[in-house]
Parts: sequence; C-alpha cells; structure tokens
Amino acid sequence: MKNWTLRQRILASFAVIIAIMLLMVVVSYSRLLKIETSQEAVRDDAVPGVYLSSMIRSAWVDSYLQTIDIIGLRDDKTFTNADKTDYKSFEARIEQQMANYEKTIHSQADRMEFDNFKAAHTNYNRILAEVLARVDANDLHGANVLLEEQLTPVWTEGRMKLNDIITENKSVSDRATAAIDESVLSAKISMAVSLVIAILAAGLCGLLLMRAIMAPMKRIVEILDTMRTGDLSKRLNLERKDEFGAVETGFNDMMTELTALVSQAQRSSVQVTTSVTEIAATSKQQQATATETAATTTEIGATSREIAATSKDLVRTMTEVSTAADQASVAAGSGQQGLARMEETMHSVMGAAELVNAKLAILNEKAGNINQVVVTIVKVADQTNLLSLNAAIEAEKAGEYGRGFAVVATEVRRLADQTAVATYDIEQMVREIQSAVSAGVMGMDKFSEEVRRGMFEVQQVGEQLSQIIHQVQALAPRVLMVNEGMQAQATGAEQINHALVQLGDASSQTVESLRQASFAIDELSQVAVGLRSGVSRFKV
Repeated sequence: MKNWTLRQRILASFAVIIAIMLLMVVVSYSRLLKIETSQEAVRDDAVPGVYLSSMIRSAWVDSYLQTIDIIGLRDDKTFTNADKTDYKSFEARIEQQMANYEKTIHSQADRMEFDNFKAAHTNYNRILAEVLARVDANDLHGANVLLEEQLTPVWTEGRMKLNDIITENKSVSDRATAAIDESVLSAKISMAVSLVIAILAAGLCGLLLMRAIMAPMKRIVEILDTMRTGDLSKRLNLERKDEFGAVETGFNDMMTELTALVSQAQRSSVQVTTSVTEIAATSKQQQATATETAATTTEIGATSREIAATSKDLVRTMTEVSTAADQASVAAGSGQQGLARMEETMHSVMGAAELVNAKLAILNEKAGNINQVVVTIVKVADQTNLLSLNAAIEAEKAGEYGRGFAVVATEVRRLADQTAVATYDIEQMVREIQSAVSAGVMGMDKFSEEVRRGMFEVQQVGEQLSQIIHQVQALAPRVLMVNEGMQAQATGAEQINHALVQLGDASSQTVESLRQASFAIDELSQVAVGLRSGVSRFKV
C-alpha cells in the first residue's frame, strides 16, 4: 500500500466499507427471503389449513349430531325433508371446505392425511345413507345398530383424521413462526455484526488515511517552519509515489528555484552596491568636470572680453590710420612743400602699422588660446558624455532602483551634447577671427612694406610724390578691409561672449543635475543596503 496514491487509498477505503455494507445487505436479504418463505407458508398453508380443517371438523360434528338427534334424542323419529336439507347443507359445507383445503396442500404428508380423511368421509357418507334409509323405513333399531357399530367408529376415525390434520397445520404454523423469529433474530445479529465490522473497517481505513496524510503533512510543516527562519537548504524526502510525491517534487523544485532566486538577489545586491559606488564616483568625477568646465568658461569669458577690448582698440587704431592716410593724401596733394610733414606722417603711419601688427599678434595669440580652451572644452564634453553613458549603463544594471539616476544621466548627456555644439560654434568663430587676423596681418604687412617703400622713395626722389599719393590712396580700401575685419572680430567676440553665457548656464544646469544625481545615488544606496540586509538573512 505504500505505493498507492491518496485517490487509490480513499477509493479502497470506500470500497471496503461498501463491500461490507453490500455483504450486510446480501445477508439481510437472504434472511428476508427466508422470512418471506416462512410467511408464505403460514399465509398459504398453515393458517388456511387450520381454519379450513376446523370448518370441516365443525360440519363433520354437526352432521353426526344431527344423525344422533334424529335417531335417539328427538321424539319425532321420522326423516323429514328439513332433515334432508340439513344433511345436504352439511355435506355441501364439507365438500366446499374440503375443496378449499385441498388447494392449500403443499406437503406429501398432508396429502396422505387428507386422502385418509377423504376415504373415511366416503365410508361415512355410505354408512350414513344406510342409517338414514333405515330411519326413513322406520327401522330405528337397525339404524341405531348401524349408528353404534359402524357410523360412530367411522365418524370417530374421521374426526381423529381431522384432528391430525389440524395438529399438522398447527405444527407447520408453529415451525413457520419459529423460522420467522429465528430469521428476524439472525437478521438483527447479522446487521449488528455487519454494522460493527463496517464501523471498525471505517475507523481502520480512516486511521490509515490519517497516517498516510498526517505523516507527510507533519514533515511539510517542519520544512515550512525551517523556511520561515530563512534556511532554504532543507528539502522534502517523503519517499512516496502518491500525490504527496508530486507535492514533494514540486516543493523541491520550487525551493531550488527560490534558492537560485535568493542567491541571484544576494549577488545582485552586491552588484547594485558596487554599481552605486561606481556611479557615485562617476558623479563626483562629473561634478569635478563640471566645475572645471565652469572655470574654463570663466577663463574663456575673460579672454573674449580682452579680445573685444583689443578689437575696439584696433578699430580706433584703424580709424586713426584711415585719418592719417587721408591726411597724407591731402598733404601729398598740397605739393612738394608738405613732403617733410608727409615723411613725419609716414613715420606715424609706420608706428601705427607696427602697433596694429603688435595688436594683431596679440589678437592671434588670444585666438590660439581660445582655440586651446575650446579643444579642452571639447575633451571635457566628450569625457562628460562618456561618463554619462557609463552612468546610464550602471543605472540600467541597477534596474528599477536606477531609473531616476538614468534620467539624470540622460540630462547630463544632453547638456554635454549642447556643450559640444556650443564649443563647435566657438571654434568656428575663433577660426573666422584667426582668418580675419591673418588677413589683417597680411594687409598690415603689405601696408608697412608700402609705407617703407614710400618713405624710401620720398627720401630718394621727391618726384615720386605722385606715386606715393597713388599708393596712399590705394591703402584706403585695405584699411577699410582691415577695419571691417576688426568690426567682424568685435562682433565675433560678442557672439563668443554670448555663447560663453549659454555655456555657463549649461554648466549650472549640469551642476544641478549632478546634485540631483547625488541625491538619487544616496537613495539608491539606501535601497541597495536594504536589499542586501533583506536577502542576507536567507541561508542557501
């Protein structure tokens, strides 16, 4: 039975109880059949036999008493028609009751007794007819002799036969009644025994079922109590092949999966803690980078302001150069007399050109510094973008707990992209300034060369004044071009300053985002500590 399933055990228990009940029903039914047979014997044989045989005996006695009355007791010894009618009535009663009794005969002994009575009845009727014939012939002495010698013994014999029949039917009735009582008692005993056996079998089956269920349930409760303490290393070992075997397999599989899940949670908690630490370090590094970016932006702002101031000086200088050129042209047009003043003016122009070259050199150097700063900003933006990408990856590893930091990392990455775009614009502007400065330097070099050549010609030949005037007039468009370049440079410096303001705003937003990221990292760290403390209580 150890390999039986619970369903088979329950069905077997019910089958045993039902079999006992069926056995009880079969035994009771057999007893009832026996009772029914005995009852039919009483109803169809014993009771009708006693009744009919008693009725026959009554008619038998009446007929005999009527004969005695006719012969000896009555004063009138004649055989009247009324007497004949009475005898016919007696005989009809006897014949009718005998016919009815014959229908109730079931045994051979009863048949033999009844046949003996029929023979006595026939003999009685024959002798009675002779007696009545002698009475009718008024031979009372002969009738009395026949009555005493023949009729009375035959009648007595018939009465004895009827008494035997009545006794036999009474015995049959008593035996049937006793059989009914015995069958009823036997049915009661068998039902009581069957009921006791059924109760014992039900109790035994219930005990076996309870043991089959409670033993594994007790083991399961012990394992669950162990699990409640956090120990997941225990397994069920019921050694059953029934439903509890399936429960054992499912429970052990569930425990294996739960153990793997807890182990993974423990590893994940450590990994989350590590990731949070890395993210915190990355956040600090990004914060330092943002601070450095702000400082660089401040430096670039100062440089751009210097460039703007230099550009204004250059514009004023070029205005002076233009004025000097105009004056030189006027002086040259005045004639040979202004040649000395023209030479002095050329010296002034030469000095102004050198000053312009110096300013342009400073401007070129500042533009180079701005270019280096822009390169540094690009590197910082690229590093910030890379750090934000790493932070997004670590936040993705952290899962649900790193979702807030992932948003912050995305914002930082967007700001880094804006910084890269702004620095690209600044780089383009710086290149335009450098191009303008290079063009101005080239123009001023040419201007200086022309001035030196003019001075040389003025010193050598006064006749070349017209050529100098022409050259001075040719310088005007170049001075205008340099002036336009200076104005473009001033405009570029203002644009650089505006871009630096935007870059400062972006840096402020970056710092604020990093501060929010720090808060998110602190919360994530607390969650990681809670997760680690929660899964550390499990033993796997």
